[in-house]
Amino acid sequence: MITPASRFKKKLPVPYTDSLPDEIKGNVGKWKDRKFHDHGIIEHISESGEHVFSVKVGATPNVRFSTDTLRKFSGIADQYGIHALRFTRSGNVELLANSLENSLKIKQAVEDLGYFVGGVGNTLWSIGSCTAYLTCTTAVVDSPSLTKVLYDNFKSYFTGEDPLPAKLRINVGGCPTSCGGLVADIVLIGHYGDAPSYDPEKIKMCLPAKADSLDKAVPELVMVCPVNAIKAYKKEDNSVGIDIIREKCIGCGRCKDVCDHITFDPHKAGLSILVGGKTSNTGFGPALARVLVPWIPVRTPEYREAVAVVSKLIDIWKSNGKPGERMSDYVHRIGLSELQKMLDIPVTRWNKPTSPPSGFGVRQFLTE
Repeated sequence: MITPASRFKKKLPVPYTDSLPDEIKGNVGKWKDRKFHDHGIIEHISESGEHVFSVKVGATPNVRFSTDTLRKFSGIADQYGIHALRFTRSGNVELLANSLENSLKIKQAVEDLGYFVGGVGNTLWSIGSCTAYLTCTTAVVDSPSLTKVLYDNFKSYFTGEDPLPAKLRINVGGCPTSCGGLVADIVLIGHYGDAPSYDPEKIKMCLPAKADSLDKAVPELVMVCPVNAIKAYKKEDNSVGIDIIREKCIGCGRCKDVCDHITFDPHKAGLSILVGGKTSNTGFGPALARVLVPWIPVRTPEYREAVAVVSKLIDIWKSNGKPGERMSDYVHRIGLSELQKMLDIPVTRWNKPTSPPSGFGVRQFLTE
């Protein structure tokens, strides 16, 4: 029975080993090797001689599953696996088995449900997606539907039918906040494409009541602008007004994050495409993605422009990348300017190549 006193004795967070199956719990810290089978099955080999197999399944955009689907996955894990599954950091599903034979049965069962197994080795590991219109109030584009289109077009890269030089990650964010993640080989971000407007009366809800306060503090609506494109001023009636300097505005949307009465024209919404990010210490080391294409139009439901740019980008990397060379390292090797030339992308102040990442990573702390 839980009492007020016992609540303070709860383990928060719950120790991660408490819910592990015995095959995993008994081998924590003892895994010594792994092997890839097919393009979606990893065999984990322990010092104890035990083997556990992970079967990686491509998830729905933004990892949205009905409870009925989750029960079906659980049923497959119980029938052929070791009664365990997990959701990966990238939003895929991994079901665990104790033999390659059972792993292949799991693969067949999830494919019978309409899902695909893959994302291991030199493949498309995942396409991450934020929630966008499903629950978000600041979304510019519908990232889950774009994610679905990308998966449909690039499924063969996920399943390994079409080999890649190295692993590939794609993230999709519905707005410049980019909850989909900025660190990936290719990043697509919803972008407003123009400066916002506002209703002079409604905007008062986001500003101080009296202009006298401007001498003491900067309104949040003004303060959040990273390029100083919003100015507050005192009006004749001692209320506060704002000016938006369109020439300075970069359409980041931070003003809308703090004020619902900032309005962007949905007909001008588009996508920015970034390239060359990764978290791993391989190659040149970790890096943030950099702007490749500052804006392309969004035309649902096919998203043809986005698919075309991503497809061409992957083709260039496939044709010119070295074996095992991540896209981030390829971009660093040839330079972002050269990649823009190969893609015939006009260079403006919005996508002018910046200095490449420093290459600083964990290896700098290692000594012989």
